[in-house]
Amino acid sequence: MTHNQFSSGLESANLVVTSDPVHQAWSAIEKQKQINPNAELTLCNITQESNLTIMAFGTPLGSLHEEGGLVSSSTLKADNFTDLELLFTKSNQSFSINQAAIKLFRSNYDELNRKKTELIELSETSLIIITGQSVGGSVATLFTLWLLKGLDLLKTKRPLCITFGSPLVGDEHLGQCVSQFATWKSCFLHVASNQDPTPKLFLTRNTSGAYKPFGLFLLCSSSGCACSEDPDLILEQLVTPNSLSAQNQDPNIEFSYGQVLEDLKHKALCKSSSPSIERERDPLQASFVTQLLAIGVLTQQQPDTEMKNLIRRMKKHETELLIQKKKKKNSGSDKKLNKMKTCLALFEWYEKESNFLNAGYYDMYKKQCNPSDINVNEYKKRLLYFWEDTVTEVENKPQMEGSPLEVRWLWAGTNYRRMIEPLHIAEFYKKSGARNYKNGGKRPKHFILLEQWLEKEIEGLAKRQMPASLNEDSCFWAHVEDAIILCNLLNNGESVTDAEKVTYKEELKKFEDYVCNAIDNYTVAPRIFLEKGTFMRWWKEYKGIVGSAYSSQLADYMNSRTYLKYK
Repeated sequence: MTHNQFSSGLESANLVVTSDPVHQAWSAIEKQKQINPNAELTLCNITQESNLTIMAFGTPLGSLHEEGGLVSSSTLKADNFTDLELLFTKSNQSFSINQAAIKLFRSNYDELNRKKTELIELSETSLIIITGQSVGGSVATLFTLWLLKGLDLLKTKRPLCITFGSPLVGDEHLGQCVSQFATWKSCFLHVASNQDPTPKLFLTRNTSGAYKPFGLFLLCSSSGCACSEDPDLILEQLVTPNSLSAQNQDPNIEFSYGQVLEDLKHKALCKSSSPSIERERDPLQASFVTQLLAIGVLTQQQPDTEMKNLIRRMKKHETELLIQKKKKKNSGSDKKLNKMKTCLALFEWYEKESNFLNAGYYDMYKKQCNPSDINVNEYKKRLLYFWEDTVTEVENKPQMEGSPLEVRWLWAGTNYRRMIEPLHIAEFYKKSGARNYKNGGKRPKHFILLEQWLEKEIEGLAKRQMPASLNEDSCFWAHVEDAIILCNLLNNGESVTDAEKVTYKEELKKFEDYVCNAIDNYTVAPRIFLEKGTFMRWWKEYKGIVGSAYSSQLADYMNSRTYLKYK
């Protein structure tokens, strides 16, 4: 059975033109023009209404003259401007930005920096809209990218950038940087009319490859409107010569979007019919023809060869997207995460089995003399590959404040780290001469990042009231192993200098304090006190060094066997 396919561009457009933000944004731009007709006194103004804050950018006169070139990020860096390097990813360390936009941005840097600080403070209680027309819209786009770096999107609402008739702001590499982070990409809406020459100002059929759009575009005409996110199709539709009036209009005279938006809203609310087309057997192709008629790219019911080729490419693109969505649905990342959780659940059985040995799963794995160790090694390898790939993928995206992982993924990664890293540590210390796992550059990077991301998320949480089921510090056993090594060195008295003895004892005292703090805060699991475990082996060796008369918080705790009540 086959299902009819269709493009949702028209439906998305109707939703956009009937929503409040796009009309509120345009109203703020008109107010900005009334305040500063020539946008000479200030580039932007902030207005507040209830729980809404709008920052509107103007366009200074003459800002479009001979400013169509692109400036590379390396050139900006050489000129000591690095604020937009926050967009860099591991795989993309360079991009280019429109010369007019970056010139305005830099010449108004101090003012924009003050506005940025103000918006960050307001973002906790207010929805932020950043808007602008023409080059003002390009600067609004750059400012929004800059602002996103300073916001904690786990605690605040995402800002929305709405531009009107804005020239494209950068090249393909800039779009790739933004697109790698879906949260950022969804913050941008660009409105462009086929009657407005400014969006296509620096584009021609021969040189359009230098610029590349990103975000959602609302393409509109007197006939209707449609939405699209595909950069290649947007670019092709922008450079299509579809309006004689747009070609003859002076781009320095700003096009008025107010009446266009009102007309489109009226049509959407009254459910006015889209431009009619002849009966088309293929519903997906019919939807594209209707879409092109609505935005004024196609002006006749029977497309010519060039338009047919465009429709064919749109159909191919939409079909590929549907296939990708189907694959994602069938083998999505959430399904993989659930599968990894199942693997992790098997380690809980392994952990329970180890309790019968009165040693704990760390020591059982370290000895590798149990038949179940074979299965554990296989599942450990699967989990390791999955989380290494996941963390690398997240790390390559533009970074912001707070954890870059969703909360559910972060806690799944935390459980993995606390359960599996001890096994990695056990393997590490089986090697001859191994020591200083955590601070000696031996710890795998994905464990470090998962720990750092968790620290950002749980900052300020209340103290635990009961012992943890897993050691919260996944490097606990590495600290214990290093403490055992120090005891062995002290017991090797003849080959150790007096200065070294003092140093080793100071390190062991620090370890005592570390353990006491973990016990006081319930961040270690009760199983560390199992009689045949590595921690108790350390304690017996350490007690032999310091003597039975030695008194400290940890020594008194252990000698009085208070640890038996830790559960």
